Amino acid sequence: MVAILASNNFPNFYNVNAQTQEQQERQPLSLNDIFNKVEKSVVQITRPVLPPLNVLAPESQENTTSLGSGFVYDNNGHIVTNYHVIANANIVDVTFIDGNRYTANITGADPPNDLAVLKIVENFTSNGRPLTPAPLILGNSSQLKVRDQVVAIGNPFGLEGSMTIGIVSQTARILPEQQQGGHSIPDTIQTDALINPGNSGGPLPNTDAEVIGVNTTGIFPGGIGFAISSNSVSKIVPVLLESGNYTHPWLGMSGATLTSDTAKRE
Repeated sequence: MVAILASNNFPNFYNVNAQTQEQQERQPLSLNDIFNKVEKSVVQITRPVLPPLNVLAPESQENTTSLGSGFVYDNNGHIVTNYHVIANANIVDVTFIDGNRYTANITGADPPNDLAVLKIVENFTSNGRPLTPAPLILGNSSQLKVRDQVVAIGNPFGLEGSMTIGIVSQTARILPEQQQGGHSIPDTIQTDALINPGNSGGPLPNTDAEVIGVNTTGIFPGGIGFAISSNSVSKIVPVLLESGNYTHPWLGMSGATLTSDTAKRE
């Protein structure tokens, strides 16, 4: 006796195939593919730093530079980076991995969230086609899960085009005040991907080569890094492009831990 399959089983068979094909199409990129997709859109940012005034030997003073990273945000020459990378500067130098160097001014800044937007000054288009690499795609940081793989790409200690790998250690962290000059940054991403001086402002891509964070600081020893979430970038950067600053609401109060001594005084 030959068993006949019911017709309502066939849609399930095809759905399984369709799901398998979709899963195959969404397989994570290799580390090499992620780097190749991102590296050309990552820049090194250089700003001059004036040394402290030495009245005893002013002629011996030399200007130094501060290094950081950033990435291409759109086809209009805008670059996203950290505020502390360009703090107290009006003009900075932006260098791509191919060696092309441009001058950029500060379009907008949000110190409390340590974000800033630059704009390349020079004419960087030819026949309407951008000479700079394509903008990086912002991902949805609210979908991140602990143990998701990420990579940090930037210019640690001036070593251009460097990549470190790690995982998302935790999400929705509040970056401690002492790390950012008194401002606590909400909704940051904790990662164990090494973030060294010079990585600040660079992208933190996921395995789809989407930027899910902007690297901002690392804590040593310990190898703990923090990145500003891409959802914060998506909310703040368009406002910076339009008005140059971002207004933060506040209640005019501060909190403190209630200790037994404080309770007795009250």
